[in-house]
Amino acid sequence: MPTAYGVAFGCICLLLFGIGFASTNNAVYFLCFFMAALGSQSLILTNRNIDKLQILQLSIEDFFADEVGALKLLVYNSTQEDMENILFEVAPEGQFLLDKLKAGERREVLVPFKMNNEGVHQVPSLKISSEFPYHFSRSWKKHYHEIKAFVYPARLGSAQFASAAHTQRFQESQSLDDFKGHREYQKSDSPRSIDWRVTARVQKVMTKEFDPQSSRKLTLRWEDCPQTSEQEKKRQLSLWLDLAEKNNMEYALDLPTRQLPYGRGPQHKTECLRSLL
Repeated sequence: MPTAYGVAFGCICLLLFGIGFASTNNAVYFLCFFMAALGSQSLILTNRNIDKLQILQLSIEDFFADEVGALKLLVYNSTQEDMENILFEVAPEGQFLLDKLKAGERREVLVPFKMNNEGVHQVPSLKISSEFPYHFSRSWKKHYHEIKAFVYPARLGSAQFASAAHTQRFQESQSLDDFKGHREYQKSDSPRSIDWRVTARVQKVMTKEFDPQSSRKLTLRWEDCPQTSEQEKKRQLSLWLDLAEKNNMEYALDLPTRQLPYGRGPQHKTECLRSLL
């Protein structure tokens, strides 16, 4: 497939052929046929540059909708010649240019992949192309696969855990180490966090407040999310799960249709976040 440079190069060849035909000038004919031969060589070399490229492995890790994921490839040059300027593409905005792949070399390549909507999505087929060496033509091929991407809800909402998230920890330990104090009830607070004894004494609805830095165990509940829509609640829980894992907390997830026990670590985080999809 000719590039813009290739089209311009072909027009110059035709122009030279017309000049040579009109003037019967052998030097112009020679230059015209020389350039035509160069263009033909470009087609052969460009096609050969990616023809024997092999994709040995292909995978993608789960990622959030508010970040860019990466399609992980293990590529192999099975020829005796170096391959250069190879473009890997899964979407117009997801491209990676590999400058050089030496003969017999295996290399890991990360191709950016962006998906704005959470869910389980089929990753588009991988397009591999090159314009090497003269950029007169573009050779390309597609690698088809059945890889699916798990895209978690974007991490949006309040970075402060709901007061009720620490209640279970407080009840289990019967310790005041995590207890920070009381504050007046807000609409975003869960009824679970209300301290009824203090409320009766001060004649105001008061909630318990816990220090998130000292409390290492959380119960993240669907009903504790202050948002109203289902999608916004998922995004809030996605943020809380990510923060809990980064702070090395032990956390449980309580959804309307599923309850996950306390745990921590990459596997527990993945199980919790996938349950939001």
